[in-house]
Amino acid sequence: MLALKGTWLIVLSLYKRGPMKYSEIVKLVGYSTTANRALKALEKEAFIEKRALTEPYRPVIYSLTKKGEKLARILEQLKSLDD
Repeated sequence: MLALKGTWLIVLSLYKRGPMKYSEIVKLVGYSTTANRALKALEKEAFIEKRALTEPYRPVIYSLTKKGEKLARILEQLKSLDD
């Protein structure tokens, strides 16, 4: 799952920025197909959760779970080894 393109970027962005709309994640990753695959894999493993807001156009918001926050901290540590 972590080898999927965009996964690290999504997890670390949600960790630093907080909850994000689907459209923001697609813009961040660059491709909707890539974003969809990564989001589905992360949700399946319970690293993120999605919910629809009650606004008229019902945007979908993604956020990290507690498990996802732990993963983000580990990824940050791994990323710092590369610096």
